[in-house]
Amino acid sequence: MASGVAGAYYGQSATERASIVAKPFEKFSSGVKTRSDEKNFYVASNGLPDHEMMTGITAWQQQVPLPQKYSGNNSWQFPLFPVPAKEPMSAKTNFFRGAIAIAVNGVPIFNPIKNDGRTDTFLAGELDKWGGHSGRGDDYHYHLPPLILQEKLGKSLPVAYALDGYPIYGLEEPDGSSPKDLDVFNGHSSASLGYHYHATKTYPYLNGGFHGEVTERGGQVDPQPRAVSPREATAPLRGAKITGFKTLEVGKSYSLSYSLDGQTSKVNYQINPDGSVKFDFVDPSGGVNSETYRGKPERAGGGGQGQGGQRGGGELGPPPGPRKPWYVDHAKGLDTNKDGEVSKQEVTDQCKTAFKEYAAGVDLIIVAELPDKRTVRNEVGGFMKVHAKELDQNGDGKISEAETIETMLRMFDKQDKNGDGKLSGAELEG
Repeated sequence: MASGVAGAYYGQSATERASIVAKPFEKFSSGVKTRSDEKNFYVASNGLPDHEMMTGITAWQQQVPLPQKYSGNNSWQFPLFPVPAKEPMSAKTNFFRGAIAIAVNGVPIFNPIKNDGRTDTFLAGELDKWGGHSGRGDDYHYHLPPLILQEKLGKSLPVAYALDGYPIYGLEEPDGSSPKDLDVFNGHSSASLGYHYHATKTYPYLNGGFHGEVTERGGQVDPQPRAVSPREATAPLRGAKITGFKTLEVGKSYSLSYSLDGQTSKVNYQINPDGSVKFDFVDPSGGVNSETYRGKPERAGGGGQGQGGQRGGGELGPPPGPRKPWYVDHAKGLDTNKDGEVSKQEVTDQCKTAFKEYAAGVDLIIVAELPDKRTVRNEVGGFMKVHAKELDQNGDGKISEAETIETMLRMFDKQDKNGDGKLSGAELEG
């Protein structure tokens, strides 16, 4: 055999193999912990690198890096002994969600092609100087091989492991020579290393798919951890460029600077002891608008979306305790004129706004496509993503604006106990 468990892998025990795989991760042991069993190697981290982040992004989605709980059952994993796939899968046509590799500093690496299946994130200006950015779950991840890690690793150790278990080396072989005869996945075999991938300066940049066996589910490698943010995904800020990022206190507070129309603004944020995150949005004049996001408890990890979201890799669970009616739980966001009441007109307006943004110029939204669309930032927009099938009243697999409004107002009428066309007082107490 020329790859798989041949060469460097053949005849090793799980303990021997794990000690070899662990070597590059040990260079980042202050923030990365590893373990293994007879089959798999596990990587725990908070998902943040020790180098600067975000600077240089010119197409910003307004997400920021937050520490993630990639640990325990929510750790990254890949097989100790990779096995060549009978039918290797390409990242050009698969795996547009979630990670395809884990860097040895504990930061996940996503497909260089974003989840629309066509956009090269590097060429689109979405990545920082180190090949990364924050996803929809405020989860930092790379889309390019993190060659900056070679400052600690040198060139003799891999910078990452693909989730099929094969290592990813830099632009050169460990002996400094140029790789030869790379296949379509940027990989080849050698007597000393067995099969392995390499970084390249052009697409596919790193592993362009999987030479080894993986399980694909929902457009991503399964299982993999979930990433969680206390806030909903944000919308792009057109024309903004990130000019600086500072870690004020590791794991606790950060500051991001960006320019827009020749003026500089900042996003300062800190993680509170209770897990909530306070954001201070500083405008060019020094004015501050503060928001604190508390989110909801995260569900158990493993097998969730990655990054990409998928809330990046993340998913929020139901609130603790008895569940409140939807209109009670979302009254603050629905009360757009802040008069303490929720009117039918306010709900209808949000329905129209959410439908228009999701539909993007068409008359009907395909139910199956709605969960993958960027979340519209109002209360109804969030409801539509989660309850798409419920909105499809005639069961044709599509949603109209009328169906959206009718569904939301039918729910409204059930909560409107006195039938006066507004929700107030006891009607908003659950």
